[in-house]
Amino acid sequence: MQNKVILITGSNGEIGKALIKQFIKNSLNQIITIDLKKSENDCLVHEAFHGSILDKKLIDSINNKYQINEVYHLAAILSTKGESNPMLATDINVNGTKNILNLSVKQCEKDNNRILFFFPSSIAVYNTQKSINQKIDEKSFCENPLTIYGKTKLISESYGINIEKNSNVDFRCIRFPGIISATSKPTGGTSDYAPEMIHAAANCKEYNCFADQSSILPFIVMPDAINAIEMIMKTPKSNLSSNIYNITSFSPTIEDLLSKTLYFFPEFKMNFSINQSRQNIINSWPDYINDQLAKNDWGWTPKFSFDKSYKDYLIPNILKYYSKGK
Repeated sequence: MQNKVILITGSNGEIGKALIKQFIKNSLNQIITIDLKKSENDCLVHEAFHGSILDKKLIDSINNKYQINEVYHLAAILSTKGESNPMLATDINVNGTKNILNLSVKQCEKDNNRILFFFPSSIAVYNTQKSINQKIDEKSFCENPLTIYGKTKLISESYGINIEKNSNVDFRCIRFPGIISATSKPTGGTSDYAPEMIHAAANCKEYNCFADQSSILPFIVMPDAINAIEMIMKTPKSNLSSNIYNITSFSPTIEDLLSKTLYFFPEFKMNFSINQSRQNIINSWPDYINDQLAKNDWGWTPKFSFDKSYKDYLIPNILKYYSKGK
């Protein structure tokens, strides 16, 4: 089997860390990464580049040094930070994505090579305003996202699809719901009330929740997110009827999340301090997602239900995480 060169941007984020741990299981993978900051995972990869995806000199140096087979472009400004700094979010999320896509085009042209390109989008592209009680598919309610984060994700999706039409870049995208990880702390997304709550409980801390208890969003846990990425990237192109796919697992209210967390951490205390701007974002996103297209095209199905995610993944792993003094 031939060595595979894999580029991961935003490698120090939640998905990036989990992907690296998955990819290093295959010793033939040669992983290179880009992130602004150094990481404990840098020692696990072939080469870690520290800098911005806006730095064209950095990107050119990678282009000259490597022949890349797969790109996982994870670097982004998330929803909450994006709303407070829309210019930065646009620059990183749109122009940075263009830079990495253009790098991929150049890689294709070097040896007439085909590049698999994975892009994580988000349910932030939808704007339902909770006005409809149905599972939202990939073609509905994505004309006018409320947040700059959602807008930039939608623009980047479109740019990726157009790049594919004119190059050997094979652009594949998943619109993720909220992702809950037991082994990395949340980083400021709008759906982070779920992981923040669980991490606070496991760390014996009170939590001030920024959204009201009736709020509901779709979620998956990190192992399902990583599994979905691997599945879509391994699927033959002929099986894919779209570039863009929804996935989901469960849609609890905050009250459901609190009840489940209290079952495992009965001493946990949570207060409500509603942040109206973040609440408005939650209210614009769908309660439920239709992921039938992913099930049909590449066999997607979540391994973790709401109950199973706590019992078999979150609780044992988060307790282990904090026992190490994180």
